[in-house]
Amino acid sequence: MVEQHPDFEAENKHLETTIAQMHQIITDLNSDIDNRSLRMQKSIKMKDQISAYVHRMMRSDSAGRIHNIEDAIPNPYFGRVDFREDGTEEANSYYIGRCKVAKLEIQGPKDILVFDWRDPVSTIFYETHGGRAQYEVLGRYQYSGDVLLKRQYKIENSKLKAIVDNYMLDQILATQQTALLADPLLLDRLQQGATDKLKDIVTSIQSEQNKIIREPLNQVTIIQGVAGSGKTTIGLHRLSYLLYNEKLNPNKLIIIAPNRIFLNYISELLPEIDAADVQQMVWDDLVTMILRAEYKILEDRRLDLILADSNKDDIRLLEDMAQLKGSLAFIQILDIYIEHKAKKFCLKLEDISIFDGLLQITANEQFDKYVEDVNSSYNERLRSLTRYITFRVNNYLEIMEVRNTNSARSEEQRKRFRKEADVFISKLLSRWSPLSLMDAYQQVFSDKAAFKPVKDMKFNLDDIRGHFLGILKSGQVEREDLAPLAYLSYLIDGWKHITKFDHIMVDEAQDMSAFEFAVLKRLSSNGSFTIMGDLSQGIHSYRSISSWNVLTKEVFADARLAYREILYSYRSAKEIIDVFNQVMPQGHTRAIPVYEVGRKPTAEKINSPKQGLNRVVETLKLFFERGARSVGIITKLEKDAVLLHEQLVEAARATDIDCSIHLVSGQAASYRGGVSVLPVSLAKGLEFDGVILWNASETEFTTNPLDARLLYVALSRAMHNLHIMYQGDLTSLLKESGIR
Repeated sequence: MVEQHPDFEAENKHLETTIAQMHQIITDLNSDIDNRSLRMQKSIKMKDQISAYVHRMMRSDSAGRIHNIEDAIPNPYFGRVDFREDGTEEANSYYIGRCKVAKLEIQGPKDILVFDWRDPVSTIFYETHGGRAQYEVLGRYQYSGDVLLKRQYKIENSKLKAIVDNYMLDQILATQQTALLADPLLLDRLQQGATDKLKDIVTSIQSEQNKIIREPLNQVTIIQGVAGSGKTTIGLHRLSYLLYNEKLNPNKLIIIAPNRIFLNYISELLPEIDAADVQQMVWDDLVTMILRAEYKILEDRRLDLILADSNKDDIRLLEDMAQLKGSLAFIQILDIYIEHKAKKFCLKLEDISIFDGLLQITANEQFDKYVEDVNSSYNERLRSLTRYITFRVNNYLEIMEVRNTNSARSEEQRKRFRKEADVFISKLLSRWSPLSLMDAYQQVFSDKAAFKPVKDMKFNLDDIRGHFLGILKSGQVEREDLAPLAYLSYLIDGWKHITKFDHIMVDEAQDMSAFEFAVLKRLSSNGSFTIMGDLSQGIHSYRSISSWNVLTKEVFADARLAYREILYSYRSAKEIIDVFNQVMPQGHTRAIPVYEVGRKPTAEKINSPKQGLNRVVETLKLFFERGARSVGIITKLEKDAVLLHEQLVEAARATDIDCSIHLVSGQAASYRGGVSVLPVSLAKGLEFDGVILWNASETEFTTNPLDARLLYVALSRAMHNLHIMYQGDLTSLLKESGIR
């Protein structure tokens, strides 16, 4: 394939020349470092600290460039575009790579050997349409023109392996919601299979993905993407793009992850895309940072209880409580509670008369001081008033001491007044003690008037209060309490200890509540968000948003917004997508496949658990023979995964299968690749070369919307191989799939 390309020799020579120039640039940079060191020492001797600082920074920059260029030598670039700007006759060739490679003195484009994939001009490579392209610089200058050539390279260990010309996303073969790739390099990447860590996609970013990555900073960007559309990868590459172009401090960017599996999964990608120092937290960690305290969280078994469908009254209570605490109405409840608390405090203010009536501080004076800054937190207003009164008392004593003579009577009066002041201030401080967070949160549920915003909602507030207080007495809180506690801490003490973020990325956003997003909004310095999710995968609907409208029309109604949909699914083969499209919830746009493997998913009826275990082992062997390196064995419930893992390990020992079988379970779960047994709730965001779905029966996956979403998530984890097992009858959700 390589030898047949007519430009292979010319491109191979260009690669060799480029690598030689890269080595020369490294030599020049090392010389620059030596020169900067000498000049820095000279500046220090002359006590010119400013010049010394400049030379130190330039030396550090050169060292960083050397590191980047050395890393790039094995694969300097992956693409090229020949672009003729409108109004000019000559075309320029731009080579695109993972990092910019340029000579020390840049006189023109020719001195930039390779452009960084995040540079504005690289847009041409990713977004060529019908031979035309345009790009924007600094948000002001636009350039458009003709693309005469778009070329991709496969380079390994500084050797040219393959060349592919003229692939563009609009050249895919599209028929009736089906799109098959015409790009052999991307197809090869997709068919390589899953790994235990997420990898970068800079060589294969598609036009729709590139547009999202390059969205402006100061806006809320919401991405609705079908399963396998690369939402997470796009979001992470967007962080890299913003860091590079906006020169942001990585410590002021944060990723809010759905679980610790996700954090482990992206751990190797972030350094690859220059985003290693971006903060990464799960929701619990973020709230711990806000509260500066860690609370014991009650193990969340709501999903298992709902799926078991055992006690409808208990389920209704738990759902109502989660919905209430996750609602924007609960923000109003907390606001009303603090407002009531402040009013009660003000009504109890009394005129102060001290020092035989010589110092008077009226209740109106105190009130005016208390409401002087209405934006301050409750405790800060309390402390401000206390400081004011303490100042007035101490100031009076100081003035009295200056004015009075040193007579015995004056000395006696000073001692008496000082003692009176000490007693008064002590009583004042004990009477006006700061409000504690947990006491306040408990009081919220006792303030029935505060619940006026939800009086028309069908909540059994008495049952909710009783359940909540029972959990609180056990020394625990629920996950749904974390957002209210964080917001209430803002109302009570403020968040002066928090440094706001310049960009916040949220993944699996469909499983977060409106209240949680309201808290995140207060943590943003500029309203900059990338929010990614798939409503079809919303398996925590009892506590989460039901529509993106909750964000666009309520939480971020006053923000600049961009809503984007991604319909192309790059993870799963067409044969698998055709199956999970059948179970996608009604009203949601179906995924469009981009490649096929020529092998349909299979289904198998199991007559006994023992037979099922044997068939799982045999299917694993089959997947391995096909080249699979990662296999997910997915159950509906977590308890089923724990039991199946235990039994499967025993069954595997009795065979010649050579692999470790890992259990992914619990809040602190980690994903290690290979063969994993896990519940569908922990499978989201992961992908496997092959998936074995354990028991997709009619009784296990009914036709209710939650079961449909769970099945959709489970099926869409598979890349190339999918085997469905069931006991009794196969779920009717798959009756139209044609699976056999």
